[in-house]
Amino acid sequence: MSADVTEIRTPFHKFEVGFNIIIGLIAPGTRVLDLGCGSGTLLQRLREEKDVEGCGIELDQEKVIRCIERGIRVMTLDLDEGLEGFPDLSYEYVVLSRTLQQLMNPERLIKEMLRVGSKSIITFPNFGHWKVVFEYVLKGQTPVSETHPHPWYNTPDIHRLTIRDFRAFIQEMGAKIEREIHIINNVPYEGAFWANRRAEWGCCLISAA
Repeated sequence: MSADVTEIRTPFHKFEVGFNIIIGLIAPGTRVLDLGCGSGTLLQRLREEKDVEGCGIELDQEKVIRCIERGIRVMTLDLDEGLEGFPDLSYEYVVLSRTLQQLMNPERLIKEMLRVGSKSIITFPNFGHWKVVFEYVLKGQTPVSETHPHPWYNTPDIHRLTIRDFRAFIQEMGAKIEREIHIINNVPYEGAFWANRRAEWGCCLISAA
């Protein structure tokens, strides 16, 4: 485990460990744009723990209201339409947590993230995990699990990518993965052995090459 990821605590909900990794990657006092920010949990923690200047983007109006109640600046935008209107390098970090696999055009958004932010942090479920492969190969069914809780006909995950897929994708875009952290059984590891089969989640810090 990386010495830099030292703020990991026992999770109180399923993705707490992922939020802790993201917070550990962000420098104090910086500007953060959180894409698909939900009800603002991550931005609230970043404000309290890292004194960041945060802004969220969220389409769900109920979640937008929750952000406002928390005092978090939030905008209503469709991420598949890009980040037009945000100046180049206007944020130190742009975060996309658990949303990449739900986008119609992930390549367009990641290019926009690299334009708007000096660095970007992306977390995604790893469909290369051995349990997922087991369901496909031995049962011949689309897997349903804690990481992938929806049946095939009702899932928001339209792109089922693996950690290897993401690495190749970033390389083809001409961008750079600066750090790669994997979540295995709710524990973060950097440079984990056989991560493509063992990790439930991937978390990558990327930048323009």
